[in-house]
Amino acid sequence: MRRTIFGSAASLLALVAASGAAAQEGGGAAAGAAEADADEIIVTAERRNTSVQDTPLALSVLDGDKLRQGGNQGLTELAQQVPSLSFAQSFGIAQIFIRGVGNNFFSPGGDPGVATYADGVYLSDQEATAVAFLDLARIEVLRGPQGALYGRNATGGAVNLVSEGPTDSFEGRMGVQLGDFGRVQGDAVLSGPLGGGITARASVQYRRLDGFTRNELAGTPRARDRGDAEDSLGGRLQVAVPVGAGRLLLTASGYTQNDAGPALKILADPFPHPAEFLFGVRPSTAPRSFKSEGAENRRDVWSVTGRLEQPIGAAQLVVIADTRGSDRLITYDQDGTEREVSTTTLDTDSTQSSLEAYVQGNSGSLDWLAGATWLRFRQSRTTLVDGLLPGAFLDPQLPLNFPFPYAFAGGGTVTTEALAAYADGKLALSDKFALRIGGRYSDDTKRAREFLTFLAPTITGQQRDSWGEWSGKAGIDFTPSEDVLIYGSIARGFKSGALNVGAFTPAVEPEINVTIEAGARLSGAGWTLNFTGYTSDYSDLQIVQVGPLSQILANAASARINGIELEASLKPADGLTLGLSGSWMDAEFGSFVSTDQRRGFQAFDVSGNQLPLTSRWQGTVSAQYRADLAGGSRLDFNGTMQWRSEYFFTEFNTADARQGGFVRFDLGAMWTSADGSWAVNIFARNLTDRRVLSSLAVVSPLLGSVRVASLEAPRHFGIGIERRF
Repeated sequence: MRRTIFGSAASLLALVAASGAAAQEGGGAAAGAAEADADEIIVTAERRNTSVQDTPLALSVLDGDKLRQGGNQGLTELAQQVPSLSFAQSFGIAQIFIRGVGNNFFSPGGDPGVATYADGVYLSDQEATAVAFLDLARIEVLRGPQGALYGRNATGGAVNLVSEGPTDSFEGRMGVQLGDFGRVQGDAVLSGPLGGGITARASVQYRRLDGFTRNELAGTPRARDRGDAEDSLGGRLQVAVPVGAGRLLLTASGYTQNDAGPALKILADPFPHPAEFLFGVRPSTAPRSFKSEGAENRRDVWSVTGRLEQPIGAAQLVVIADTRGSDRLITYDQDGTEREVSTTTLDTDSTQSSLEAYVQGNSGSLDWLAGATWLRFRQSRTTLVDGLLPGAFLDPQLPLNFPFPYAFAGGGTVTTEALAAYADGKLALSDKFALRIGGRYSDDTKRAREFLTFLAPTITGQQRDSWGEWSGKAGIDFTPSEDVLIYGSIARGFKSGALNVGAFTPAVEPEINVTIEAGARLSGAGWTLNFTGYTSDYSDLQIVQVGPLSQILANAASARINGIELEASLKPADGLTLGLSGSWMDAEFGSFVSTDQRRGFQAFDVSGNQLPLTSRWQGTVSAQYRADLAGGSRLDFNGTMQWRSEYFFTEFNTADARQGGFVRFDLGAMWTSADGSWAVNIFARNLTDRRVLSSLAVVSPLLGSVRVASLEAPRHFGIGIERRF
């Protein structure tokens, strides 16, 4: 993998050298958006630079520096700070939900309901989504269906990861963080001009964690000491080259990880698991430990991206070409006991190529943007399960304690070809009113080759299906004064259909989410207040169910989702900033009957039940205080309290797949030198050591319908030092 990273960087530098001969002096400009002043944050949520308070969207922005200094936990941070958002990570695969819409299906053939973009590039691979957190400027979270600009599989919303870019002046930083549980993190960034108008930025990050969860079998052959471990290295090289009056930004990045991976804890049940039938052993019931005879987690991710920005008269052309790939292998103990009863391995590799081009400009009172995109995504997955089954599971004549050896292999390859064309515009009707309208037509084709081997010769098959659908958004803005923005909109989101690869079941239909929304953004001297109300008609939603041998997707009939969101900040005194964000959401299934394998394969009417991973109430209260010290240095203190009401992991809303409501607290402090060149920070997360389930999946009934769960991080501490220059 490291050869891939360095090879990509060498190729990138060769391209720069070829482009440099044509470069014009003084053409470079710093990439990305910056803060216009101490309080105004500029975002690109509409693919135009706008102030967050002037953007008529349900939008949250997280600062990259603050995330890093607070012990960044990746996408988990979003669920702790963004209204109406939930995050799970089953088997180390990212799953984001916004306003009750998402997808906890982690097999190839399905798509997320919340689109994730890294510097404008759509990320199809959920295996690689959670690793793009290197040298971030900010994270923009757009809530609700994104009809045109971020419309691919964005029925719930979109997350835009925005990296820091090359700078015209020389700058950099180096830092290290240490903490309990063997935490070590090192970061280094170097940015500045190379000459001839060319600028560059290089970033690298190393992370190591011994693990939060104790393995009760540590010391036995092949057993790791702890779970939730991490040992990873990531890097990125960016080079910006002036091309005429525009510029070309070339980016190569890579990430490699080799560790024990997530602690996949098998939860104990009142009924016996296969391991108990066979050997009288049970999974651990301790809250922060598990039993694992062996675990492996290897992941390699790489990408190469080119972004051309070129003026064409009064308009601007933007072209983004990208290719990326990943390889992932995870092995874990499926039975969670001290006997070798069941071991599961997921072996996945993915490649994606995409090309997008759009033109944007202004024609009098009309701001407009139009473009098209092409994407090809290929993902292969082989699931291997081997071990022992109670004999009576397969033959009633055999006793339950008779160990019947078996091996299961299933999976296949899915190739997605996606084309889309879109247009978006804002028409100023007067100095106070503006009309917004955007539309997108998407055409997706998926082809799959699948196989299955279990107690019989291998069977193979092929599937193919296509879906074409439009999505869009229309709205009106009212700006009675420069500090008040009131907006309303109706949006239609579309998520592609799915193929259950390896399950040999029919294709799953696309889902549609139609949302009516109204909101306001208000600001004054030292305060902001943003709130949104919405109602969504969510049809043919794709929901995870468990088939005889594997997890599958199926269409539920419908759901109705209503909600209110609030974000506010107040500066009541010099140096003191108070913050509040929260949401109320009523997200329920319409008419829907589903079969629960954990309750005797009975069919249950789940109409009116909560959608998975949705809380009726959630929010965060924060306080930040800055104290100026003698000599010009300063101290910054911050504290947050997050609360969340109960949520469920399945449509049945049963106690065995429930996380109760909870409150958690985080604290932090940072000292910064007078010239800003040195900083020392400390942080404490989850102060009350609250045990929270972050994911839960039910496996095949042949394996006992056991529950595989992951936990959020326990109480932990860290200290960091950083040198800027």
